[in-house]
Amino acid sequence: MSKKPIIKRPNPSSEITHTQRLYIAYLRWLGGHSKHWNINVCWHVPEAMRRYYGGYDADWLAKELTRYFNKVDRRIYKAAYTNRGIRLQRIITLEYDDGVGWHAHGILECALGMDEEQTLTLLQNMWREHTARFSKGKFEKHEFWGETDNGFYLPYIIKRVHRQNKTTLGILDTKNTYFLDN
Repeated sequence: MSKKPIIKRPNPSSEITHTQRLYIAYLRWLGGHSKHWNINVCWHVPEAMRRYYGGYDADWLAKELTRYFNKVDRRIYKAAYTNRGIRLQRIITLEYDDGVGWHAHGILECALGMDEEQTLTLLQNMWREHTARFSKGKFEKHEFWGETDNGFYLPYIIKRVHRQNKTTLGILDTKNTYFLDN
């Protein structure tokens, strides 16, 4: 009589879940495009701006960011932005958190002919200009955050992308993400 082979099932806690595999794939794919980028940014929208436009969701934030990035690209690349479609390379994610609402994270390259500090200053000034008529009070200093990359921001900005938790949503903003194919 032959014995049946014993099949050991892997421990479920040691298996990589579908969500984890997707996260790793995002990290590899986006990391390949952004390995030399060195600017981290987070954008928040003033409460008055949210109320003024009524409704506030990921689509609305993506449209506001599109308007903002069109101004940024036009300022940096001038006619080349329009004539050849040259843009500042970037990865943008939109994130929702119950305590904060919808906001955006990004990792970007340095602007042409600028260092990190100059690019960060330009991005901050352009965001303040974009939200100026709505910015008032103590929250104004929290509407824009930026620093040079320490290598940990890309995993941070995609931490919630395509997670199904209703209190913490994240989306890769394909309307505002732009990189040249390698």
